[in-house]
Amino acid sequence: MSFQVCIPNEDVGNEVNKGEFIRRNADPVWLHENEMWEYIDLNDDLEEEQ
Repeated sequence: MSFQVCIPNEDVGNEVNKGEFIRRNADPVWLHENEMWEYIDLNDDLEEEQ
């Protein structure tokens, strides 16, 4: 028989807030699908096209 054990999370001093995590890791397509256009960096897209 198997069961799950709940292990409490430790407080980490270097936590990244939700907005910063999204800015660092989100794909532009995901941002668009979730209507988070303010996080899309247009400068990166322009540099890739040139």
